Amino acid sequence: MEDRITYYELKAEFLDCFYSCCRSKLDTYKKTGEKWGYSGEEIAYAYYQYENAFERPIENLMLNVLTLILKAGRGLKDVESNLRKFITDILAENSLEELIKDIGEDEKKDLLYDMQLLGLIEKKPK
Repeated sequence: MEDRITYYELKAEFLDCFYSCCRSKLDTYKKTGEKWGYSGEEIAYAYYQYENAFERPIENLMLNVLTLILKAGRGLKDVESNLRKFITDILAENSLEELIKDIGEDEKKDLLYDMQLLGLIEKKPK
């Protein structure tokens, strides 16, 4: 079985995609003078790079939690609702305790804290 992506690796790779999108926008601005307002397009671009990329529920859970954290309540409510539904569906099919049983303590701590911030869980599972 292949190694899964860690929450840290996912954050780094996702933010690299976000960065690439911003660079592209700046390049366009430099060439055309066309400015843009923040619309969440950068997050959508990064998310699209990982759409259907993972098979493991823990990886999909991490992707959707990370995306919600980066959205920070901004953008379209429908997008946030869809991400929350993806998470709810994952947790309906898999217990959180089972999903996180094989991840390191620091990684688990970060993921669970992010889930608490988003109101997805009330307290950390043991």
